[in-house]
Amino acid sequence: MSTSDFEILLRLIGPAITKQETKFRHPIEPQRRLAITLRFLATGDSYGSLSYTFKVSKQLISKIIREVCQELTKVLKDYVKVSKIK
Repeated sequence: MSTSDFEILLRLIGPAITKQETKFRHPIEPQRRLAITLRFLATGDSYGSLSYTFKVSKQLISKIIREVCQELTKVLKDYVKVSKIK
């Protein structure tokens, strides 16, 4: 994926995947959230491998992938058709 395509996707879903900072933790940046998800979708890497690569826990990676995929589906619904399982 080109840098410009990544930036376009980030502009489309960035606000929806941005988490609020609290006094207890700093959230994972939207760029990193999108990169984790795209790597998973492109390679099918295990959560353990992604955890090692991005320095994020496997539990958080599973949550990030689910949230980002939901937002990608919403934003790209006119471009990607998803079949419904019967």
